[in-house]
Formats: sequence, structure tokens, C-alpha cells
Amino acid sequence: MSCRNFGTWSDGSTVTLPSEKPKLASADSSTVGFPENRTRAGRTENPGARNPPNPMPTRTTFTDGGETMQSLQYLADKALGGFGSTSHIPADSGDYIGEDGLLHCGVCHAKKECIFPLNGRYVPCICQCRKDEIAREEAEKERQRELNRVRELASYSLVDQRFRESTFDRFVATTPQDRRILRMCRNYVEHWDEMLAQNAGLIFYGSPGTGKTFAASCIANALMQRRVPVLVTSIVRLTANMFGDDLNELLHRMNTALLLVLDDFGAERDTPTKAEQVFSVIDARYVSKKPMVITTNLTDFKTETDVRRKRVYDRIFEICAPIKMDGESKRRTEGQKRRESIRSILEG
Repeated sequence: MSCRNFGTWSDGSTVTLPSEKPKLASADSSTVGFPENRTRAGRTENPGARNPPNPMPTRTTFTDGGETMQSLQYLADKALGGFGSTSHIPADSGDYIGEDGLLHCGVCHAKKECIFPLNGRYVPCICQCRKDEIAREEAEKERQRELNRVRELASYSLVDQRFRESTFDRFVATTPQDRRILRMCRNYVEHWDEMLAQNAGLIFYGSPGTGKTFAASCIANALMQRRVPVLVTSIVRLTANMFGDDLNELLHRMNTALLLVLDDFGAERDTPTKAEQVFSVIDARYVSKKPMVITTNLTDFKTETDVRRKRVYDRIFEICAPIKMDGESKRRTEGQKRRESIRSILEG
């Protein structure tokens, strides 16, 4: 009989199948079917309801012209590597044997085992509960991978003590405008999933010292407490000494953060190269559909005539809602309080 070679097993033996269906020469009846009783976890089950119809032999030898080969049954057993043994089928508390003779999940009632068609063995299968659990585990792993990728960007971040202390609990809202801004910042965090889905960002603009960086930092810290990957940096630091492929790689890594906080936008040098880098950063976030929170001292967006800067502003305001920060400089007020405190100590 001619045989076809289908490869080799890990032990070096050759996997062959007959080119024509062989004739069954003999089969030991003791090897056919299942044991009289099936035992699992110390209990004996009635095999009558569990044996599949027309059970296949556990191992049968075919002989033709002096050639001996393994049956499909034995090949299937070897391929399973013993996985078909009932001892490998996990049974949790509440699981039960159904009317079909198969193990069922006690929660979702789906099958936890099935019959392998080549050999009639019982093999495990995944119920809906386990599928959901695997999906949750994979989602958590992906979230952790995102967090790890964002941590790699630490060298580009402006995370210092001042940033870490910027929280909503420290947000002093003494004026109606302050209370309005605090409410808007809190709502942005509370509705983060919706903001992310809509690629909705914010741009805080106004005079220096009005609390723009503090407000943006409060949002960033609140989201990071919820395990949202956030990158806080500036255009100057983000693009420093970055050209060509380095910039492309940086933009790719930057987009691993779900939220990008760009502090002090517009403070970078006004050169053609820098303008192109700025647009690359803004456009990368736009294309990736991931939001930004921007702070800037610029106020002349509508009257801008430079084509390069106007292109950047148009893209920013397409995805970022403007929040004007004006009034007395909080930085100047805090500085005055600090000076008075020092003078009081010195004068006794």
C-alpha cells in the first residue's frame, strides 16, 4: 500500500496516512468504545447517556502487504497529547452533567466539554463565562501595556512637585469665573469616556499667571488616578532635537497616551522647521482621534495672518473647546502673599 508522508512528530516518528482507504484486517474488540463506567472526581457516571454514537476504536492496526501503520484514531490521540482525557476537564463548584451527558457551566449553563469527532473523546471547550473572563483579562493586559508605554515617555514629561500638587481639592475658586472653570474641569473628567469618543479637547488661553497650567494639571491628575494614560509636556520639550525619523518615532510613541497635555503652547521659536513640527504633533493627535488639553498665553487666534500658524490654530480649534482665563494674575497674588509672609518672619 502506498502512503503519504504528512510530517513528523516531536519524537521523530513519521506521520503517514494511506493514499487509499485501507481495509480493516482486524481489531481487538477490547479496544473499541469506552470503558463500561466513566469516573470523574470520585463519582461513577452512567455511560449510556454519555457515549457518542458509533464510537471509534482507541487504537486499531491495519496490515497490508507487510506494511503497518497507525489508524486515524491513534493519530488523533497522539495529536491531542492526552488532552482528551477527562482528568483535564476542569469542573467548578456548581457545574453539572446535562441531559446530553456533557459537563455544563453552573453559571451560564453552556457546555464545558464536547466530543472530539475523530476519536469520540471528551475534550474541554470554553463556556461563555470563561470567554468573558478571558476578554476582561486581555483588556486589562492591554490597559497595562498602554500604561507601560506611557511611562516610557517620562523623559519628555514635565511631571514635577508643582504638577503633582495640582488637584481639584486645591482649586481655590473665589470668583464666579473660577467656580465656572472648576465645574467645567470636573465635568470633563466625569464625562471622560464621552470626551475620548468624540476626540474633544480643551484649550485654556489668557494672560500669564491666571491658572491655565494648574487647571490642565488638575484634569491630568484626576484622570491618571483613574488609570488613564496621560502625557504632560510642552512643544519645546517634546520636539527638542527631534528631526526626521526621530520625530516620527516620537509622534508614534506620543499617541500611546489617551490624553496629551501641551503646556505653554506658542512659547516655541517661530521658525519654519518648528512650525512644521508643531503641526505634526497637533495633526498626529487629530488623526489618531485622541484628545489634547492645551495651555497658551496666545490670544490673537482670530486675527492671525501667518499661514503656517493659522493652519495649526484651525486644527486645534476643530478639536479643542476654548476656555478663556483672565482676571488678576494668581501667580502675582501668590507671590505677594509669599513675600509678605517672609517679611513678617524676618521682622519678627
